[in-house]
Amino acid sequence: MQFALIEQALQAPVMDAVIALTERFQDLEAKPSAMVFTFLRGIDQSLAIGYSEELRSVQSDFEARGFQLVEARRGTRREERLLLLTLKEIGLQSTYNNNYFEANAAVIRHLKQLGWPMGDLHANHPRKRQGKRTDHLVEDN
Repeated sequence: MQFALIEQALQAPVMDAVIALTERFQDLEAKPSAMVFTFLRGIDQSLAIGYSEELRSVQSDFEARGFQLVEARRGTRREERLLLLTLKEIGLQSTYNNNYFEANAAVIRHLKQLGWPMGDLHANHPRKRQGKRTDHLVEDN
């Protein structure tokens, strides 16, 4: 009796996973050049993340605005939407619009953990210190 309940409880999550995988591979087959990407602009440390069916045209637009491609890989629009929704739920604030973020340690860490293409960006952007704490120092006289 317990096995029947367990099997029934597992059917919905398994089917959801199968549907999600099927959608992903169908999208990748239908749009073989579709990419998810990350661009960085050094002057204001802004990250631009997104999706494009033709990366070259988007890349020239970003480069004209001072961005450099960090990394890109094959991906889907659904993947981009889920990432942006997750970042919003985590509490990370976008800057210029929904696809732009400050290139700080927290954003970079979350993007890497979520499997977004980030290249070696973590090595180039160490944690920023907020300032020295002096309230715990004791002067010796």
